[in-house]
Amino acid sequence: MKHILFIAPFLLLFVACSNNSKKIELNKTDSLRIVSLAQSISQDVEYLGLSKNIVGATSYCNVSKKNKELIIGSSTDINIEKILILKPSVVLASTLTQPNIIESLKKNNIKVHCMGKASSFEEICNEFIKLGSVLGKKDTAAIIVSKCKNTIDSLRNNLPKLEVRPNVFFQIGSKPLFSVIPNTYMNDYLEFANCKNIASDLTSGTITREAVIKRNPDIIFVVTMGVVGNEEVNIWKTFKQINAVKNNRIYILDSDIACAPTPITFVETFQVMIKNIYENK
Repeated sequence: MKHILFIAPFLLLFVACSNNSKKIELNKTDSLRIVSLAQSISQDVEYLGLSKNIVGATSYCNVSKKNKELIIGSSTDINIEKILILKPSVVLASTLTQPNIIESLKKNNIKVHCMGKASSFEEICNEFIKLGSVLGKKDTAAIIVSKCKNTIDSLRNNLPKLEVRPNVFFQIGSKPLFSVIPNTYMNDYLEFANCKNIASDLTSGTITREAVIKRNPDIIFVVTMGVVGNEEVNIWKTFKQINAVKNNRIYILDSDIACAPTPITFVETFQVMIKNIYENK
């Protein structure tokens, strides 16, 4: 098992998709057949009420874990032949999808919609609405986004006023240690919660344990990485000089929710984080 969480490439990589801004016209009289190439995309499709229309998905998608027959490969190793057999109305690609896979699908007259890189909550919402438009669910997507934005605004407006913003280390990988950095949607969790990211000066997520100790975070969030997440928490607890350790303020977040760039999971994660930050003192 790799210790770098799967979300890290989403934060740092971008595969240019030539049709990102091009609207794909789907024949609405046909039964919509969707192939999803990422777990977060499958979640978006489910939120739009189209989970039953998914005919193919990666092994990492929850929908394929329930039905193995849907598996068409992993996020980076796609079985093109199997996708062609499925005759999808559209293939939904991610920033991890290899350009040659996308081109091969297009050459076989398969419609491909590429989800763009989302570097903020606003961009997550914009991508969701684009997806809704592609799948004939633009109004549904707009309603969901509106509710999510209103919830975030309400939560932010009701945060307790603090004299000093807490310093937070948000860990999303180990071996090497990997931190949330600015200009990513996960950094918005911290900004919206009125916290300081101890990695705010970094342009790459890699950070040493010594650097974290020196920056002395008041709070540490660790996303689940299988057993590695719990192991990391136990490692941090050995550094008694860190404020977060002194005050027992190390929290684990579910990576399936925290690391999924969807409007709904963003709200869910933010709710958990502000509860830990402001209520579990």
